[in-house]
Amino acid sequence: MVVPKLMVKCPLCREPIVAGATKCKHCQSDLSNLSSSKSSRFQKINTFRFGFLTGVLFTLALVLLTYLHCSSGN
Repeated sequence: MVVPKLMVKCPLCREPIVAGATKCKHCQSDLSNLSSSKSSRFQKINTFRFGFLTGVLFTLALVLLTYLHCSSGN
């Protein structure tokens, strides 16, 4: 039984390669350093995005609570 492998494009030559490959069979590029730096970059972006959205939601909640508090005093 042949198991189909997940294919992705090489980030340098854009030819299809097996996901998780450490060397491109087309351009012979070493992909081991590219994959680790790319994943850490995405992790930093996702962390920043999550923090930013949390800050925006917290600010909106404070504004809404302040508005409701001030409008109920009338």
